[in-house]
Amino acid sequence: MKKLSDYKDDAAIDLWADLLDPLSDILTDENVRKVVQSGKSKIEIAKEILKGHKKEAVEIMLRIDDTPIDGLNIILRLMDVLTDIGSNEEIKGFFGYAGQAQTGSESSGSHTENTEAKEK
Repeated sequence: MKKLSDYKDDAAIDLWADLLDPLSDILTDENVRKVVQSGKSKIEIAKEILKGHKKEAVEIMLRIDDTPIDGLNIILRLMDVLTDIGSNEEIKGFFGYAGQAQTGSESSGSHTENTEAKEK
């Protein structure tokens, strides 16, 4: 199965030109954004996408890999696309994917540095 990273040079440009509209429709949907930002699993995100954006999801998957979609591969293929997007920091931020919920152990304060001179 082909992935986003399999496309290079002009083929990558053409691919993204075709993917931006359906991806934007999906990732700007308020229900999808809530699921993504809540930190839910990729299967929950895929479920929400298929509920509200079946046409766009199929368009994206078939544009990346023209292997016919069936009842066995649809979830795995959609989760692979989500994984590709979610694992790339630049793409993730572009689509608002980076706003996933913080864990309780993350600090929101700024990092401070000890600037005292070392004694010799």
